[in-house]
Amino acid sequence: MRQFTSTEAKQHFGELLKAAEHGPVAVERHRKVQAIVLTPAHFAAMQAQPDRQAERRIARLQQAVAEHERLIRHQRIAIDLLSLPSTEQKQLIDKARATVAFWQADTLCSSDYVQRWSDILAQPAPQIARLIVDELDGWGPALRRNSPWIGDHAP
Repeated sequence: MRQFTSTEAKQHFGELLKAAEHGPVAVERHRKVQAIVLTPAHFAAMQAQPDRQAERRIARLQQAVAEHERLIRHQRIAIDLLSLPSTEQKQLIDKARATVAFWQADTLCSSDYVQRWSDILAQPAPQIARLIVDELDGWGPALRRNSPWIGDHAP
């Protein structure tokens, strides 16, 4: 950004206006910016730009809502793992294991996720129920984003 002192701005006003055609110009007085001069076109362009901070806040809120919905879906699965008859529990777990095996066979998912899900699904149903809603040292949300139960218990 080009800068003019207030004295230069008064003495070379035409030059200040020409400089403003190329972008905003700062006018300083006592070494502090007191004004910014810009053309109407530059002002309109600035007004048309979306508020990036607001966009980021909205994106973070949308992500939080999505994570909450994934947690609710996994809580419903956990309830089923604790309350369904053992044959239905086994079917639910076997379906998830088959999905993880498919990920591994076709390298559709990171080996970290495949290993973590394989470890979880090797546990007894009550332990699986606890783990799928746990934070798992920060891995909980990531594992729920990459869940072998996609489509099951959708809200």
